[in-house]
Amino acid sequence: MNLKTTHQLFLTLIFALATALTSHAADSSRNAAEYNLQGKVGLKGYDPVSYWQEGGSQPKKGNSSIFLDYEGVRYLFSTENNKDLFELIPEKYEPTYGGWCAWAMANGSKVDINPEIYTLSGNRIHFFVGNRPKRNFERSIQKYEALADKNWNAFSGENPRL
Repeated sequence: MNLKTTHQLFLTLIFALATALTSHAADSSRNAAEYNLQGKVGLKGYDPVSYWQEGGSQPKKGNSSIFLDYEGVRYLFSTENNKDLFELIPEKYEPTYGGWCAWAMANGSKVDINPEIYTLSGNRIHFFVGNRPKRNFERSIQKYEALADKNWNAFSGENPRL
């Protein structure tokens, strides 16, 4: 092996070690027991990337054969490309509050969601059980996000997605 090859191998090993340590640290900080899951599947099987696609298309159901296990939660994807996008920046695509209703979380409780009722707020996606809670939350998003953030931390011990 020449010096350049040895150096590349060394850097690859360092990167792999750093990635493994980071993944382990992230796994240990996740409290997946507090997430709204069906089995281990988040978002009731909907593709988390599909909510962010241009053109405001309807969210898509994921395919059970295209999945990624991320920190204790399995996400399903409608395409391999969406899976790849999620892998690059999962913090962009994960739902806030573990996939619980944002309005209910702002009011201190965990309530199931309808994955087709949601709102995008900056880099966050909030889900709701129905249209009325969605409208209530949207009347003062910053106020209700702050309340929901505090309550999510109390439930899960995690800081909310930002």
